[in-house]
Amino acid sequence: MLEDDAFDEFLLAGNFRLFVGTDSITDPPAVDKLVEISTKRPRLDVRAFMSPTPSLFHPKMAWFEHDKYLSLIVGSGNLTMGGLRSNWEAFVSLKLTGEDKQDALSQIEAFLTSVTDHLLPITDPRVRDRAEQNTGNERSLRTTHITTPARPTVVPSVEEVLVAEIPKAGDRWAQANFDLENYEGFFGAKVGSHRRISLHHVDSSGTVGEMESRPSVEVVSQNYRFELAAARGRAYPTAGPPIGVFLRLATGEFLYSLLLPEDPGYAAIDQLLAASWHGRPDRKRRVRFNAVQVQTAWPDSPLWNVALPAL
Repeated sequence: MLEDDAFDEFLLAGNFRLFVGTDSITDPPAVDKLVEISTKRPRLDVRAFMSPTPSLFHPKMAWFEHDKYLSLIVGSGNLTMGGLRSNWEAFVSLKLTGEDKQDALSQIEAFLTSVTDHLLPITDPRVRDRAEQNTGNERSLRTTHITTPARPTVVPSVEEVLVAEIPKAGDRWAQANFDLENYEGFFGAKVGSHRRISLHHVDSSGTVGEMESRPSVEVVSQNYRFELAAARGRAYPTAGPPIGVFLRLATGEFLYSLLLPEDPGYAAIDQLLAASWHGRPDRKRRVRFNAVQVQTAWPDSPLWNVALPAL
């Protein structure tokens, strides 16, 4: 979230304070990452709460001050992919005005003032020293009650698969066009609103790329687009259209592979589309499948061997 383009745009309009706990599972890599991010973003102030008692620092709350009201978001989920996307969680979003706004702000600031001595800059060496004590805690908490393999493959988490030919769209085919049905029904976008999706490209070796956080884009020609990093800078093939294989996971994220005519698996997926497409012959073929159907057609795809913890 902190490295998303949308968050950088948000920081152009205001400052953001982030308070993180240092007990239990906050480890040195987490501290190092927060130092790196905050160094690049001077309007992001990250503080670590060094609890003076054995009690955990466990609130999940965000507040945003507007001229006339206060947005207050409180929930049960941690800022993890599970907590944000796949777990059963509860949260409430409140819009407070008048005395309610002032009362909430006063209580928040009173708490922060009362613990000022225990809120250290994330760059303070004492923060990392404290995080060193947590090394391994998260791993042990995860495995005490789990009997399944430590690195399950992605297949059980796939909710649906979209196999889609990518049109040329001039010289900008990396801005992949989709039809309305899949734009909303598969990717979860909504016409008339701004939403973002998270994708990871999986290359032929099975390497998972960095997260691509993409805004939904609508144009007047009724095309609906998401940018694909794997297509950036590549010439559009002449032997046949590129084919994207998109896996929608239970977390709400997407894995995808981009196949060109010379790539292994292209012929098999092309045949799958040919056998399943019932639309107009002048349209790009886009068909949704379950994971078993696509895995049967393309059993050696690197998509099936991606381990979820790598995400």
